[in-house]
Amino acid sequence: MEKAFDQLIQSLQKLIGLHRQLLETVRAEHAALVNAELKGIQDAVAAKQALIEAIRQVEVARMKAIAELALIWKRPLRELTLANVAIAIQGHDPKTADQLRSTLNTLTILVKRVSDQNESNKALVERSLEHVHEMKKNVLGESRPRTDVYSQKGHRVSGSSEARFLSKEA
Repeated sequence: MEKAFDQLIQSLQKLIGLHRQLLETVRAEHAALVNAELKGIQDAVAAKQALIEAIRQVEVARMKAIAELALIWKRPLRELTLANVAIAIQGHDPKTADQLRSTLNTLTILVKRVSDQNESNKALVERSLEHVHEMKKNVLGESRPRTDVYSQKGHRVSGSSEARFLSKEA
């Protein structure tokens, strides 16, 4: 049982480290998005993918340790959440129980921060795409017709919604 706890705690510590790296990566991605640095965005996306894969691998190790505890304690796997494990060992190992609670809180906070930053990045990208589409419409003359267009004689004429040339190359 001690081996399963050691593996569980080691996995949780790795998860905390990986989630901290992931948080820094999504923050760097945000900075690259704001500065429109294509290389920075590409690097951040690649780093995020690598970190997510590492998190998946460590999560498999964590689940393996939990499965071992489920076998030892003869309890269903779905009942052995970190909070329930901390409660179960509180009586005979309060230090480890506190460590599990602390780790769970830390992971919860990190996951929330990563999720919030990802949502912020997504909103930034969506707003940027809206601006690009509007600029494209303006360049191609597809935006709403302008009513304040005047002819050479000073008479108001309705704007054209047709595409127009911005420059003519020879």
